[in-house]
Amino acid sequence: MPNQTFFNLPDEKREQILQIAMDEFAENDYGHASISRIVARAGIAKGSFYQYFADKGDLYAYLLGLLAEAKTRFLSLDHPDPQHIGIFAYLRWTIEVGLVFTLTHPKLTQIGLRAINAGNFPKAFDTQVREATLAFYRQLVEVGKQQGDIAPEVDPELAAVIFDAILNNVGHFILERVTPEEGVADQDGRTFLERPEVKDLFAQTVGILEHGLGRRINESANQRISE
Repeated sequence: MPNQTFFNLPDEKREQILQIAMDEFAENDYGHASISRIVARAGIAKGSFYQYFADKGDLYAYLLGLLAEAKTRFLSLDHPDPQHIGIFAYLRWTIEVGLVFTLTHPKLTQIGLRAINAGNFPKAFDTQVREATLAFYRQLVEVGKQQGDIAPEVDPELAAVIFDAILNNVGHFILERVTPEEGVADQDGRTFLERPEVKDLFAQTVGILEHGLGRRINESANQRISE
């Protein structure tokens, strides 16, 4: 956590330091991120930095905390009720919101991705976030069972791990597959989420979650009949 000295800085200076720090950790894994580059770009002495943060790890943990707070606020906006729209429609909403968050907060998202891929989340932070995420998905599975959307024999722990793995990665996959247009909408006036190729990837993702990867029973039966 930053020292009070950091919060006593003028808002503009504090925001400048944070933006430069975000750039540094978004462009470099933790081990290669440099406090020297941050202070040089921010125009402050290295001694001043250590009046604001205990060390590089302290700054890094603070940025990860900002990521968690920003995503929590983002997910709370216009939150639909899974009991009303259905579990799989709700999961599609979470993918869409996650993708919009990535487009809105690219630097924080990149910092989070680097932390995940390199295993650099502070252990206590990682454990807390992961446990909360899996608990949320387990609860969602139970709601789905009650509504009849999810089969009663499905293991909630396993389903939670699968949801977490897929939903944590599919948004980044979509962005790698479909490049967002410059600006809010493309040349046809469609937002990124309205583009047909993006909508198709959403539909396929939810279809896999709802029906699995196997061929539909009727399709398999029809194929055997035709043969």
